[in-house]
Amino acid sequence: MKKRIKRDNKIDVDNFTADVIRSTVQNFHVVHKVIPTLANLRRVLNEKIGFEGCLETLRRLLLKLGYKWRKTENNRKVLTERHDIQMWRLKYLKKISEYRSQGRPIVYTDESYVLSTHVRNNTWAQKKESTPFLKKLSTGSRFILVHAGTENGFIENASLVYKANSTVGDYHSNMSYDNYIKWLNEKLLPNLPERSVIVLDNASYHNTQAEKMPTSTTNKADMQQWLRDKGIAYEQSLLKLELYDIIKKHKDQHIKYKIDDFIKSKGFDVLRLPPYHPELNAIENIWGIVKNDIASKNIEQNMTNMETLINESLNKVTSETWCKTCTHVKKIEKEYLKYFDLDFEFVIDLQNDSDDSEPEFENYVSDSD
Repeated sequence: MKKRIKRDNKIDVDNFTADVIRSTVQNFHVVHKVIPTLANLRRVLNEKIGFEGCLETLRRLLLKLGYKWRKTENNRKVLTERHDIQMWRLKYLKKISEYRSQGRPIVYTDESYVLSTHVRNNTWAQKKESTPFLKKLSTGSRFILVHAGTENGFIENASLVYKANSTVGDYHSNMSYDNYIKWLNEKLLPNLPERSVIVLDNASYHNTQAEKMPTSTTNKADMQQWLRDKGIAYEQSLLKLELYDIIKKHKDQHIKYKIDDFIKSKGFDVLRLPPYHPELNAIENIWGIVKNDIASKNIEQNMTNMETLINESLNKVTSETWCKTCTHVKKIEKEYLKYFDLDFEFVIDLQNDSDDSEPEFENYVSDSD
């Protein structure tokens, strides 16, 4: 009997690819007024970014980007955005709209990387800011870029560029909570306009919690104490499982992050991006411009000159470019806000795909969830 090979369910997607996939799904609905199938979506992604994965790979990508399986009333299989992702986006859009109406400076922050062997390919990548999906990355030393900007341009003296200790794994592993706090304290916060709002993504080192939250393995007495501390009512007769159910319903309201507390102690506010939404972070587009410029000039692929080349490319980004990018992000925000009052969902139809198969059990979510 042949031993069944277990498939590796881990799949990585960079911000550029996530942005293209999400915007392509939206275009099917908003521009073309049709519900895409996986096959149609795969075809368009192949044209746009050279996507060569099979339908199952695309399914797994969409699940990673916040979509879930669902069966409709007529028993058709579809993928639709998770409710929690939609709610996070709505809260974010309402809050940033409020900050904008108050005239608060919106500061977009992010970390990225460049390899010392980063060059322009003679492919579609000449017109795009990233490499084709699943294309093997070049080897070479990795340089980490940390910066922030507003519609008026990069924040002065906030740039951080350094050579990473490792090129293995996600580039986020080259940054830690302590290093990020050091950058905030020494480079970003002292140079920010008053009343700034800092936009953060959900990198792990942004999410170090100020207080440990109860888990399902927390003992009953500690669960009860946490609920009392938060002023949440519960009956003494409740079992541990029931207590944890109450905690889960209130958890998001009470999570506090060390970085948020630190930033607020300096007089600024924090706004966290919804997961899988790089298109709402203006600096993502700026990174693409910077990397394109580096790729066009990195002919010698000389590690010694790389840091200088990176800084030169950063300095070439003008306030006009930042302004255009932030204006584009505002347009996306307004487009998203239109959808919430409509009987509308971003749905992907699975029924008409010829090589469709039943989803894996661990990925299936029913209508009742």
